[in-house]
Amino acid sequence: MNACTLPHRLVRHAGSRLRSRGFTLIELMVGITLGLFILIGLISLLVSSVVSRSELDKSSRQIENGRYAVQLLTTDLRNAGYFGSSGNMVYTSPAIPTACSTTFAALGYTPVATPGPSTVPLALYGLATAPTCISNVLSNTAMLVVSRVDTTPVTPPGSATETYLQVSNCATDTTPFAIGAGTASFPLLQNKCVTPESLRKVVQHIYFVSTCDVCAGSGTDTTPTLKMAEYVNGAMTVTPLVEGIENLQFDYGVDTDGDGAPDCYTSNPTSPPATEIAACNASYSWASALTNWANVMAVRVHVLARSTEASAGWTDSRIYDMGLALGNVGPFNDHIKRHAYSALVRLYNGSGRREQP
Repeated sequence: MNACTLPHRLVRHAGSRLRSRGFTLIELMVGITLGLFILIGLISLLVSSVVSRSELDKSSRQIENGRYAVQLLTTDLRNAGYFGSSGNMVYTSPAIPTACSTTFAALGYTPVATPGPSTVPLALYGLATAPTCISNVLSNTAMLVVSRVDTTPVTPPGSATETYLQVSNCATDTTPFAIGAGTASFPLLQNKCVTPESLRKVVQHIYFVSTCDVCAGSGTDTTPTLKMAEYVNGAMTVTPLVEGIENLQFDYGVDTDGDGAPDCYTSNPTSPPATEIAACNASYSWASALTNWANVMAVRVHVLARSTEASAGWTDSRIYDMGLALGNVGPFNDHIKRHAYSALVRLYNGSGRREQP
């Protein structure tokens, strides 16, 4: 009997047995191997994505911190030297402020009967040594004191815990300004010589780079951080501002001819290096540190920001321009990503008064 004569039922049964046969051992091993290759590829892709995301987050934080630090400094510098409405402030002259002081005179404010030599602090002043209210200052970084008053006026008598400046706008007042704690006597008048003039909170900010964000206790770290000491409630309070700021430098634009525009830049108006002022106005005398700082009309801000975590596979071989004081810094040859940021800031409250129509 040949296949052609087999009953249809037997043929169907033989085909069913062939179709239900399982994988051979070789087929199973090939399938497992292919699956392992696919799994390894997926794991590699996942790991690569996680690493890329981590590096992107580090770079994003570093960029955000650098830009934010420049923005903070730029905003405060633009308000430096603001002491309220001009009024009788023409009867004042600048004084070098004492950093971290809690007395009005040491801050630079000394009211004297007009037309006497009343003083207000310099709009900004660089420090060569760290004052008593700050610590852990990172070496070879700049420290800057910014003096001004708050841009928001306060109705007398103000808060008892704060210090205020009241500027006279009345010709019959005997002093150009009054300074004192809130609820003290603020006798100066507005331009109609009837209503008391508003008050503005006295501000002294000291910017510096600290070697640590948290500098005491079990949470002490080694993250370089931009910090600010601020005059609040009659005392200095230190506040961390931006993590990962590794260096801070300033170039100061000095007006040598009285027109309100910077004519040359120096890293240290107190004692300018000869190489920095060689091309400046030859008739200008650099002998007085107070005069030099009073003639600063613009500031170039240099900030070096770094990631707060290392990046495997990255070596920092770059060179960074940090201005006149340090010039180029680097390469650091470590595994930290960095970027330098800079901005040119005009000091409106000083330069604006000197502009000629």
